[in-house]
Amino acid sequence: MMSGPGLPGRERKVAMTVLKQHHSADMSLEMYDQVAAGALPSQSKADGFVAHYAIAEDGGITVIEIWDSIDQHDAWFNEVVKPHLPPDTPDPKFAELHNSNFK
Repeated sequence: MMSGPGLPGRERKVAMTVLKQHHSADMSLEMYDQVAAGALPSQSKADGFVAHYAIAEDGGITVIEIWDSIDQHDAWFNEVVKPHLPPDTPDPKFAELHNSNFK
């Protein structure tokens, strides 16, 4: 952890977390809401979970999440979410975060 000038009282991890983007072109809002209702409570308790956002776009749903690592995401996702997705759902994309800012 690191803290220092400009980060009063806050400690931040030196290693950066990952951002996940997962677009499902054919997923309706109703289908997302059904999967989310079962998944989000356990996600909040999942090791490495930071944040979850979902947006409707291009006729489907895009989920954006922040995790401490891809492995932590995969452990939770493969057990809780993946079994409820259509078989042709594309794999998520991950990017290491370079920087973040939050309130």
